[in-house]
Amino acid sequence: MRTKRRIVLTGTPLQNNLKEYYCMIQFIKPNLLGTYKEYLNRFVNPITNGQYTDSTERDIRLMKHRSHILHKMLEGCIQRRDYSVLAPYLPPKHEYTVHTTLSDLQQQLYDYYMTTQRDVSGSDISGKGARLFQDFQDLRRIWTHPMNLRMNSDTVIRKRQQAIDSDSMEDFIDDDDDEAESGSGSDSSANSSKSFASGGGGNASGSARRGSKGTRTRSRKQTDKESDNEEIEPSQPEADPSEWWKRFVEEKELNNINHSPKLVILMNLLQECEVIGDKLLVFSQSLQSIDVIEHFLALIDSKTRGNEYDGDVGDFKGFWQPGIDYFRLDGSCSVESREAMCKKFNDVDNLRGRLFLISTRAGGLGINLVAANRVVIFDVSWNPSHDTQSIFRVYRFGQVKPCYIYRLIAMGTMEQKVYERQIAKQATAKRVIDEQQISRHYNQNDLQELYSYELKPSTEKEIPILPKDRLFAELLSKHESLIFKYHEHDSLLENEESENLNEDERKAAWAEYEAEKTRSVQTAQYMSYDRGAFGGQFGNASGGVTSNRIFGFRSDVLLQLLNMKIVKDHPEVTHTQALQLVPTYLQHLYTEMNNNNPTMYKDLLAIHATIAHPSGMYMSPLLYANQNPNAAGYFQAAGGPNGQQIEAVGQGPGAPSGVGFEAAPPPGFKENEVYEID
Repeated sequence: MRTKRRIVLTGTPLQNNLKEYYCMIQFIKPNLLGTYKEYLNRFVNPITNGQYTDSTERDIRLMKHRSHILHKMLEGCIQRRDYSVLAPYLPPKHEYTVHTTLSDLQQQLYDYYMTTQRDVSGSDISGKGARLFQDFQDLRRIWTHPMNLRMNSDTVIRKRQQAIDSDSMEDFIDDDDDEAESGSGSDSSANSSKSFASGGGGNASGSARRGSKGTRTRSRKQTDKESDNEEIEPSQPEADPSEWWKRFVEEKELNNINHSPKLVILMNLLQECEVIGDKLLVFSQSLQSIDVIEHFLALIDSKTRGNEYDGDVGDFKGFWQPGIDYFRLDGSCSVESREAMCKKFNDVDNLRGRLFLISTRAGGLGINLVAANRVVIFDVSWNPSHDTQSIFRVYRFGQVKPCYIYRLIAMGTMEQKVYERQIAKQATAKRVIDEQQISRHYNQNDLQELYSYELKPSTEKEIPILPKDRLFAELLSKHESLIFKYHEHDSLLENEESENLNEDERKAAWAEYEAEKTRSVQTAQYMSYDRGAFGGQFGNASGGVTSNRIFGFRSDVLLQLLNMKIVKDHPEVTHTQALQLVPTYLQHLYTEMNNNNPTMYKDLLAIHATIAHPSGMYMSPLLYANQNPNAAGYFQAAGGPNGQQIEAVGQGPGAPSGVGFEAAPPPGFKENEVYEID
């Protein structure tokens, strides 16, 4: 579609990775960042490689350089304004990341799932991504509360029963008068599901097992035959695979709130907020988690009213009537009901409505709930923008109270890994979009290893710093065993001004980038090696500018190894003369490899084994030759200055010992032009 101008309005231009950032720029200014492959090699790989605690000094330096260049390149087409411009006009905001422990029962369930059940439940799932998300859903039910497992099993059984009923419709004969009855049956099924979410957990399982009431009739002959079989051999219900948790959890323990430190912390926050008159929002990615919260609110309400209830809710008391004391917003709510609930909740005279349970996907955008000044992120999201948008339902114009955010993280679980990935994603956004220098908190392996877990901490618990939130401070002292540690979320994303690039470093960054951009076709000439040769054991000869490898060596390491081989073969040469010979040796290496002769390659492997870790930046010999043209040994012309032929000191590969030779330049090089070899 041809347009004169294109405008994109977004509050979160970079959510998950730098690849999606390219799509936005490509839409508004096509080809500004080059092709997608060029963008990956010039920006994505260098920036990603330098943001870990175990990144090398070279990777960190290159990350800072490329972040600066990308930010400056986009200054003309991106107008950046974040919430910092509003901060002077809003009350203060404090975000706390609270690492909660797991109960003994949760630890037992988690460990069993990771060691045994995971292989069983994932046997029918194809695809690495599908398997990961299935495991994440199952594990989230464990660290939320065992009741969540029960609710999921009932849902699975009910859906399976409905599928069986629909498959057996071929055995039925249609009755013309059963349309009304069919409608009433579906309504009752929906009401049964809703009553379970409101706290009537016991009935849902029974209704799911019984299945929906049939609205069609079978032929009399078949019915009589099946009834005879039932009298002879009654059918026995089979154990459902989703009920694997039953061997660990007794029925009476499902209503014990103490099996979830997360829920205990949440209920304490609710109780304290009610005392001081603050309203609270709870955001969750899972509807079943919201169902669990509602279930225990109903139990607390029953206890407070003196009604009979089966369970253990500790010392918690309070009236929790849906639509009056608390509200629930999810994808099933109509537009009219959403507006009515928000208006009722925001009413300053409504002191009783003090809690709003919100599905993050349904209510994380587009609503204003400034009547609340406290937010609980009950479970972490893969996309950090979802949690960020949830927070700004309260931290916006119209807010008159200080805002307090609590991110509840199950310590040592996959949830903590996902949160750490959130920090890495947000740090990348701040580096690229805002040109800030963010500290590196996690190493690459820890972020990639999602399935590793440590439910019991190996380090001693540190004495926490007193938070500015008095309510949270009292919670820390009251429930010391349930909260292992906490930190302020924004403390991990602070701008380290001491790491900002100075003027010389910025100039060097641009010079390096321009030299890489102008890398000519000569590089492709060197990279004619067939990656399939030798069964692929020697790596990839063609690769990215900044991050890929040549014959299995990182490009700068290969140049250093060639330099070391030259010095080893010709100890009499000076450092400058060795630099002049590197292009010749590199060309000879490509020639040998293309001819299936790995002699020089094996020599380089032997040299590589003698050094612990090649470090430091290696100056490209071609860049050196450009800066020192009189010292270059590979001019295109046959003759040098004053008509004399240029002769390189020493000898090249394959030359007789002690005999000088003419340095045969790679064809196509031009005098006084910058080249880089990768």
